[in-house]
Amino acid sequence: MITAEFCRVMARYGRWQNANLTGAADTLSDAERGRDRGAFFGSIEGTLNHLLWADTIWMSRIDGWIAPRIGIPESPRFTVNWAAFKDARRAADARILDWAMGLEDADLQGDLAFYSNVLKADVT
Repeated sequence: MITAEFCRVMARYGRWQNANLTGAADTLSDAERGRDRGAFFGSIEGTLNHLLWADTIWMSRIDGWIAPRIGIPESPRFTVNWAAFKDARRAADARILDWAMGLEDADLQGDLAFYSNVLKADVT
C-alpha cells in the first residue's frame, strides 16, 4: 500500500521538479517555449500545461478540486500565458503538498472511483 509519507515525499519531489522544469523553460524566449517541437502536446509550454492540467484532473478526483472544463486536446492551452502558467503551477504544487501533509495512512485505503470523460464511464 502507498503510505501517507510516500505521498508527502512525492509531493515535495513534484514541487522541486516542477520548479526546475519551469526555471529551465523560463530561460527560453516565448517563441522558443511555444515552438512546435513535434512532441505529443506540441511545444514545451504546451507539454507543461498538459502536465498541470493532468495534476488538476487527478486532484479533482482525490481532493475535490474543481476539474478543468477542457479536455485533453485543449490541455496544452490550459493557461492563457507563461506568467499565468507559472502562478498556477506554484499554486497547484503548494495545494498538492498541503493535501499530502494532511494525509493519514488510513486515508489511502479503499478504491478510487471517478467518472472518466475519455472513457465516458465510471472507473474504479
